Amino acid sequence: MSWLSNLFGGGGEDPEAVRQRQAEAARVAALQAQEAQKQQMQMQIDYLNQVRADDARKEAELAAKDPTATRTAALQGINTRYGPGFETGAGYIPDTYDDELANTIYGEQRSKADDYISNLIKRNVITDTGAAAARKDLDTQGAKVRTSLQGIGDTLLGQERSKLGGIVDTGRQRASTLGVNEAFDFSPYDTQVQSSLTDFGSKFGDSFRANLPGDLFDTSHLGSIAGGAQGAQNLAFDPNALAGLGTGGGSTTDEDDPYAGQKPVQKRTSTVF
Repeated sequence: MSWLSNLFGGGGEDPEAVRQRQAEAARVAALQAQEAQKQQMQMQIDYLNQVRADDARKEAELAAKDPTATRTAALQGINTRYGPGFETGAGYIPDTYDDELANTIYGEQRSKADDYISNLIKRNVITDTGAAAARKDLDTQGAKVRTSLQGIGDTLLGQERSKLGGIVDTGRQRASTLGVNEAFDFSPYDTQVQSSLTDFGSKFGDSFRANLPGDLFDTSHLGSIAGGAQGAQNLAFDPNALAGLGTGGGSTTDEDDPYAGQKPVQKRTSTVF
């Protein structure tokens, strides 16, 4: 079985076909997740509308008995809608909110690094043994990459949660200053919360990617790692491979080879006596 089969999962399947299938699966999953989020948001809105109606009825009943009960009823209504930690609950910004996107970006970044290794093999700069060592190094880097992605996600989620909490705090302050028998309108705060969530969700992917520092996998040292794993090689000298042109006298354009401009790793050679 060739190295391509090992790399892409077998059977000599066209790597480009594998990438396209994976990309389509990711696109379908993203659409399904978006639709599920919309449905969940609508359920939240319906729930809030029902709570609003129930609170208005209770507030009227309390006000009829006690002229000062409106303020208490308003605060209770806010706490019913937006209790402590509501920002992390379902329908808002749970810790898992960014998981799917982070996994997608991880896959993209790892695929790009793997392509770098594959291109070194294509140009006959390293062997399969060296490539295996280079990929092992990428595996080791994986934990750090995931940590970086988690840090970006945590920052963005924390900012939106803080924004939601600020909206609710504004409503709570207003409720605490109501006069005798003064009605309290929850609608402006409910609307602001839902509007903020919608805006955040629509821009989240772009915001996340904008915070990426660049390539998260470091490929700058993979050539030397591969060369060290290969050891001394008695390989025929190929000036085309050394120049990044492939083997057999052929040539590779920048369009065909995105790494054509990179300097290949010198192989160590030994003299046979």
